[in-house]
Amino acid sequence: MKGQILLWLRGNVRIRIKGSFCERFLNLCAFHGLKLWKITPVEQGYEASISLENFRKLKVLVKKSHVHLCILEKRGLPFFLYRNRKRKALFFSFFLAVFLTAWLSFFIWDIQVSGNLSVTDEKILDYLEQEGIRQGIWKSSLDYRQLAERLRQFFPEFTWVSVKLQGTRLLIDLKENMDPKIGGTDEAALQNPPGTVENGEGMQLLENGQADTAGSIASNRNGTVVRIITRSGTPLVKAGDEVQKGEILVSGQIDLVNDAAEVYDHRYVKADADVYIRYSYPYEDELSLKQQVKTYSGRELSRKLLKFGNFHLGLPFLSIPYEQYDCITSSHQLRIRENFYLPVYFSDITVKEYELSEKILGRQEAEGVILKNLENFLEKIQEKGVQIFQNDVKIETTDSICRARGKILLIEKSGVYVETAPVSDP
Repeated sequence: MKGQILLWLRGNVRIRIKGSFCERFLNLCAFHGLKLWKITPVEQGYEASISLENFRKLKVLVKKSHVHLCILEKRGLPFFLYRNRKRKALFFSFFLAVFLTAWLSFFIWDIQVSGNLSVTDEKILDYLEQEGIRQGIWKSSLDYRQLAERLRQFFPEFTWVSVKLQGTRLLIDLKENMDPKIGGTDEAALQNPPGTVENGEGMQLLENGQADTAGSIASNRNGTVVRIITRSGTPLVKAGDEVQKGEILVSGQIDLVNDAAEVYDHRYVKADADVYIRYSYPYEDELSLKQQVKTYSGRELSRKLLKFGNFHLGLPFLSIPYEQYDCITSSHQLRIRENFYLPVYFSDITVKEYELSEKILGRQEAEGVILKNLENFLEKIQEKGVQIFQNDVKIETTDSICRARGKILLIEKSGVYVETAPVSDP
């Protein structure tokens, strides 16, 4: 592919060789290093392709071999420029397009977020907007390492953040911890996000990658130890033990004992273990029996939208005649190859008219919606690796509200890494 592009830029011609000594001509070209390709025998000679640069060197060889050359086709940029030498507007437009494309390559025109489960793309993009990170900013103005650190600080759910730039795209890859805060309303959980230990300086989430310094593993919640697998360090709890938030589960201190079972020294390591804790999670959801429902009239219309950056051009130029309507938009961003996005968008918009009416849900229908919400919640936390041990959620329905309330016993791999300094014996 690269060779074809260079060949087109330099120009090449298709020639016909006539005469009684065509073979001698071909041998002379090979001897002088003049490359010919696609050599095809024809009546009274051959046809071949040769670069424009080498074609200009054939005059002497033609005289030596007593052949005649006929140009069949001229290809490449030099011939294109010569044929269009009087079209100044064409060249101006071409160079303007090249300049604009090169200039736009210094900006970010697409932001992609992946790996997030409980935190929506919209919430992450809103935070980036508040930080001044949006489509159209200079690439050089962005500190990728600082952005990754700010995202981890603002969203405690994120245990790992990768920020990288490819072409004009900003790619943010995330990993979340296993704490099931999906739709939760626990005020204490919001004030002290799971995965951190109160008053713990130098503490770091296990999922964030443990440091190389010696340290221990502490509990990040109240619960019961179900299973513990220790790879490094000294386990201080066993299956069945009740633990409190902040309690050390696996110590980074290993006692060295002699033959008399006496401790003569200590060795400090980076504790490494899988600790599974069963804990209670409060769940609550409610639904009003009086609902506003949409009834679509069947009337709809289509719109085309062309967007350049923040400038919108709608086609056709007509207002929407409906008072209440939904818009279904399908957008496509212009790009050159995979990672070179441009600030040009083509959108197809379908507008559907609807009317609002009031509907009273029946007991069975409302309980079905509440039950479906609970099933979706349980499915999401299972996707994050959390095991459901027991579901004790009850559904109650009154004249106006259907409510689900109760507790769910969950089993989850838990713990945070706590850096500890070696303690010298007195």
